[in-house]
Amino acid sequence: MLVSHRHKFVLFPDPLGSCPWINRALEPWLDQPIASKSGSVSGSSFFQGMSPPEAELAFDLEGYAFRNYARIAIIRNPYAKMVQLYDRISTTDKIWRMRRGLGANQPDFARWLAMTRPNGAGAAPLGGPKWRRFGAWSAENWCGDQISHVVRAEHAEQELRPVFDSLGIAPAIGGRALDAIELRKPVSSRYSVAASDLIMNRYAWDMTFYDSLRADLQLVA
Repeated sequence: MLVSHRHKFVLFPDPLGSCPWINRALEPWLDQPIASKSGSVSGSSFFQGMSPPEAELAFDLEGYAFRNYARIAIIRNPYAKMVQLYDRISTTDKIWRMRRGLGANQPDFARWLAMTRPNGAGAAPLGGPKWRRFGAWSAENWCGDQISHVVRAEHAEQELRPVFDSLGIAPAIGGRALDAIELRKPVSSRYSVAASDLIMNRYAWDMTFYDSLRADLQLVA
């Protein structure tokens, strides 16, 4: 979470951190220290990875009018996001790594996808990291009614400009073509028709921002 009280904005990066350049671009305007995790800084109500509802509560506790700020959420195309989440879990989860070390198969992508949820626990075990929980959430559940501006990570450079223009600031957000290319890497080889249908149904609200995406997928049998 990135906060400027002076310029009245709060920005929520997507839980998987798709646009790290945004932190650097906004640094000159940020004036709210953010703890690395809950409770890591004495007396701080703000910490990294907060969901919008958690942030609104923290603003209330600190005496700030959250709804008077521009509240920006970076979202991801759910097809690519779920592949990235699966791959990150595969790399970091101790049990998955142990299974690979023993020569056992890790969960099949389609089976794993069906077991995740777009809210609640998401793709995290009890007490698991926030990025696993919130990474699987739909943008609809992540944003709720706390967000005033939804920005697609794949088009963040273009879509952030008018938001910051309205706030009277001009962050250096140009030249991010490589990020956009990385975000648009093909993921079609992971998706069967059934898995694609699951995405379309579970993330229906999200897909209103990506209405042409499924037409571009070459689905596996």
